[in-house]
Amino acid sequence: MKKSINAVLGLCVVVLCAGAAMAQYSAGSQEVGLVIGGAMPVTKTDLTALGGKNETAVKTGLDVGGRYLYHTTPEWAFGGEVSYAGFGDKTHDAPVLLSIVKESANTLDVEGVAKYTFTPEKKTRPYLIGGLGYGSLKQKTQIKPSAGNAWLDTGTTEYRTSYDKTIGGVALSIGAGVESSLSDTITLGVEGRWKYLGTKKTVGDKVFGGSWDLPNTSSVLLTAGVSWKFGK
Repeated sequence: MKKSINAVLGLCVVVLCAGAAMAQYSAGSQEVGLVIGGAMPVTKTDLTALGGKNETAVKTGLDVGGRYLYHTTPEWAFGGEVSYAGFGDKTHDAPVLLSIVKESANTLDVEGVAKYTFTPEKKTRPYLIGGLGYGSLKQKTQIKPSAGNAWLDTGTTEYRTSYDKTIGGVALSIGAGVESSLSDTITLGVEGRWKYLGTKKTVGDKVFGGSWDLPNTSSVLLTAGVSWKFGK
């Protein structure tokens, strides 16, 4: 995943050093684009009450998406986006339970987006972007005995699933980026966004019984993209 983030940073240089601009926006311009990059989790798992740490729930993963925009003015554009983020699995120690907890997660959301482009007539253009829509979180939590311990009923040490469900909620994102025209129709860009999913819920634990709180989900996306302009 570090390679993906480094590739995004490398594209920043390409964008800022791109050649002369030929694709200015105007009312009626349309864009179709693809984005790819890193999804860095912000949401934390707090296991301090069980002798563990308060740390990010999962590892940085891959974000991919598609976007359509229609320019109502040279500066303002509105449209939609579909985005998927697959995070890396992460393990956490829970000494009080003599256990190791492994968490997995991925998100899928659909948002209506608004984009404001500064100096739309220029080669290199900074912009602001935000979205609002609906998203889902697929969360899986597994538990196994820590080293030197075993399940009392079987004497084995395999992972057992504590929770495995998909939860939906409000999706919200906001960010900024910079893009540069390579031709009349092709534009490269880099972007950073904060994304939030309203997934807070009390869920049941299938291994030890009882319940625990699943927090709202947030992440930071650092992506690179290419878009094709058509229309005016």
